[in-house]
Amino acid sequence: MSKLIVKPGIFNAGRHQSPLVAVADKVVMLLAFPAVFSLVAEYGFYLSPEEVSRIQLLDLAILWVFAICGFVKLLLVVDKAEYFRSHWADVLILFLISFLLFFPQQITAFMHSIIPGVLARDIAKIYIVLTQVMLFMALVPPGIRYSQRLMSLNIQPAVLIIFSFLLFIVLGTFFLLLPRASVTGSLSLIDALFMSTSAVCVTGLAVVNPAEDLTLFGQGVIMVLIQLGGLGIMTMTTFFAYIVGSSGSGLKEYATLQTLLGEESLGKIRSTVFQVVLFAFSIELAGALLLFMRFDEFAFASVYDQLFFALFHSISAFCNAGFSLWSENLMASEVIMDMPVLTLIMVLIILGGLGFPVIANINAVVTHRLRMRFTREPSDELVVENAESIHALRQEKLRERKVRLSLHSKLVLFVSALLIILGTFGVFLLERHGVFAGMSLQWQLFYSLFHSVSARTAGFNTVDIGAFSMPALFFLALFMWVGASPGSTGGGIKTTTLALALLNIFAIVSGRNRIELFRKQVPAAAVVKAFSTVILSVFYIALALFVLLLTEPFSFRELLFEIVSAVGTVGLSTGITAGLSSAGKLVVVFSMFVGRIGLLSVMSAVIRQKSYGRYTYTEENVMI
Repeated sequence: MSKLIVKPGIFNAGRHQSPLVAVADKVVMLLAFPAVFSLVAEYGFYLSPEEVSRIQLLDLAILWVFAICGFVKLLLVVDKAEYFRSHWADVLILFLISFLLFFPQQITAFMHSIIPGVLARDIAKIYIVLTQVMLFMALVPPGIRYSQRLMSLNIQPAVLIIFSFLLFIVLGTFFLLLPRASVTGSLSLIDALFMSTSAVCVTGLAVVNPAEDLTLFGQGVIMVLIQLGGLGIMTMTTFFAYIVGSSGSGLKEYATLQTLLGEESLGKIRSTVFQVVLFAFSIELAGALLLFMRFDEFAFASVYDQLFFALFHSISAFCNAGFSLWSENLMASEVIMDMPVLTLIMVLIILGGLGFPVIANINAVVTHRLRMRFTREPSDELVVENAESIHALRQEKLRERKVRLSLHSKLVLFVSALLIILGTFGVFLLERHGVFAGMSLQWQLFYSLFHSVSARTAGFNTVDIGAFSMPALFFLALFMWVGASPGSTGGGIKTTTLALALLNIFAIVSGRNRIELFRKQVPAAAVVKAFSTVILSVFYIALALFVLLLTEPFSFRELLFEIVSAVGTVGLSTGITAGLSSAGKLVVVFSMFVGRIGLLSVMSAVIRQKSYGRYTYTEENVMI
């Protein structure tokens, strides 16, 4: 039987290591505490010049100790060629830190050469920033290793997923509570928890205005939390472990990622993770670049603010978060009439809401078709020497034919397109004489399309949602309840769940006992899960709404819209979020969390799993 082998890294020199290497390992582990303290103190608190100087000296001391420990382990490793090949990222970090420490004058001279006339104090600032960057990079490999250890524990996948989201919600709350995260420097615990949960669960509901009440540091925390929550913390961990050369992925880790990504084959998990993260980063960077170019005509204090705005909104749109750095969301005068920007945001929302299994499947199909198109087919005159060659050729052709859109992908694409079309015409018909009155037909249709896309997953808005009529709010609430597709950054009961539930109803009334789609039969277990999801969602929304009606003074329609938005992780609101009581905010926080994780996943994590014995009872009918 084959065994999973964990390769030792620079922070774990192996089983038969010398005592000196073991000491160096422990020292590096302990360095994480002062390193985190230093970074948090400098960026999270307002310090005096003397305190800043002490922190910077601490940074240099930590880097010196890290470099010494790194060189000790590097010199004592037996097979240096293998070590350099399999741990290039660790060695690169050590080299960069050493260069920063040993050659400060050369770095200063280089900065003078590329930036003529730069002041000495500016070079000192750049050098300090480089020191802090190296300090952060030194923490990455140990963090990845311990994350992988956690994922390899004998813990149920649903529990690991819940724990990972809870961990980053707590960390996000801590960072948002720091004085330099908010303008006032005194964000309450409930508000910090709410904003952190909303970002990690990619919802977009806010009790404080990110544009006005959060500093650049606080906005950066929100952006990082959106990215981690959108792609999944364990997905990101596996991706960066692959990048830095760690191969300690075990079956438990793969099983957890299989649950998170919806990948059927364990053997394809690592390649799927790589495709997902690479695709997400590529789309987000492309979106940020296009937004940056379009934002050029807007008024920004600096090119850095412009770049940050573009990156923030690209990540927020692709991850379906709905956070904006404009005080009025996309109702701001800078973008409300900018059709290219709004169209780009819509495209990012749709791509993020399709789901990673669909994205991977589409990528495989497109790659296959391109390969078949540009690969020369063997001519008819090709002489096949023996029967084995003929068989091999036929088998290859058979494998090539299997690369096609899966039933899941077809269903997601069809239902998503149908919902966008129905939503567009629904919003248009309900609000053309309402909030859209006075607009041209072109803009009425465009805003209807935008809110049809945004209402299911993201939560961006170009008009005041509170001004919508009661029928329009109920219509949007239905779309928020459905949400995005499985394996995506969005919430809701999911598009496929709605489709299977409706198709099952149609099958029952038409006298059929199974669901057939695209010449395929849907497993009965999937249909049962779809109905369970629908029932659980309706039950939870009713329960949470009842609690809010007891604790909040707002109307039934406002509270219903708010709780559906939270469970669907959408972020649209009629404007009551900031006015909720502490109890109401906690209800919404929990709703966002279970909406992102999934009600079935949460229940399976808290209820002990049981297996049936190897027997079956006789069936007896129950009247329905």
